[in-house]
Amino acid sequence: MNDISELIDAAARAAVEHNGTIADGELAAVLQHGSDARLHVWDRHYANADERRRLDQKLATSSPEFQSAVAAVERVLAEELADDNVRRARVRAENPGLFKEY
Repeated sequence: MNDISELIDAAARAAVEHNGTIADGELAAVLQHGSDARLHVWDRHYANADERRRLDQKLATSSPEFQSAVAAVERVLAEELADDNVRRARVRAENPGLFKEY
């Protein structure tokens, strides 16, 4: 089990090192808090209004490193979404028959 954890950690570090969207100052925070930060972002995305307020309060009282990691994860996910939208628009323009117009 320990070997698997080390392998996952090494893969995460390699991915972060090759990802130009994470600033050098955020790298340590993402490596330390990456999975918790990503979980926080996804929990907030799917939460109702009361749960979002609770998560916002929890984030406000958390460490600056965790806040930095959450900000980095949010930015990376937003960039991925923007890239996906561009890719979808390109595919739709190239293959209009694949998409239904409602």
